[in-house]
Amino acid sequence: MRARAILGAAVPAVAGVLLLTACSRSDRTEIATFTDEHGRVCTAAVVIDSEDSDREVQALDCEYPPEGRTPGPEGYADLP
Repeated sequence: MRARAILGAAVPAVAGVLLLTACSRSDRTEIATFTDEHGRVCTAAVVIDSEDSDREVQALDCEYPPEGRTPGPEGYADLP
């Protein structure tokens, strides 16, 4: 009898967790390229929170372009 009561309480709880997990939206990641105020070419991985559209930089890499070269255009691209 006790096992049946525990099972009866566990099944709805597990179903609720699975339902909430399946309905949640996942965060998006974009790659941003830009030139900073020092002339360095920078690439950043930007994570966009699905709940409040808050943006957070996860990875930032900046390098000076090779001598005699200029950086390309700035841009954003969604990751697949």
